[in-house]
Amino acid sequence: MKYIKVAIPDDLEEKVRSKAGVLYGARKGSLSRSVTDALFNWLCPDPEMYIGTTPNGMSFEVPEKLIPGLMEILIDILKPSNVIYSYLHGEEEVELNLLAEEAKSKIREMTDILLNPTFMAELETASLYTGGGGCFLLEANLNKKQRIFIAERLLKQEGIEIQLTKEQFSIIVREGHVEVLY
Repeated sequence: MKYIKVAIPDDLEEKVRSKAGVLYGARKGSLSRSVTDALFNWLCPDPEMYIGTTPNGMSFEVPEKLIPGLMEILIDILKPSNVIYSYLHGEEEVELNLLAEEAKSKIREMTDILLNPTFMAELETASLYTGGGGCFLLEANLNKKQRIFIAERLLKQEGIEIQLTKEQFSIIVREGHVEVLY
């Protein structure tokens, strides 16, 4: 264990101590843990995976290999009768209107479409948008159980098993390290 002595402004020190108390409790070691986590996040590369709740649904940043699994999970949870995939192919807009089971069964052979930065899926009462590169925004009216199930099942596909307890969360996976913020 190494010790580093640093000087920081008084107002920052108060905020750091307050945040450490909220995150890790008012006990011995919480400040060290808080600063260590902050430095780890600062020094580490971008997360391999991010799953978080938003006011209108959820957001995801997932590896390419998990994108078909994400679509399968959403179809399972949201239970639409049909799914509409739309994207641009060159300058032409393509729209595929499929029954949910057909959309689910074909998803593994549609990886190129899912990676298309213009991809969008309409699952009746929900919409999934992409910014490309595995980043997705789900607009849906989800209850706590649905949010937790989506996140836990997606993480399980990556071999990560956790149990979430709250409706609002952010999960960051970086170099095998899983951080859950409530």
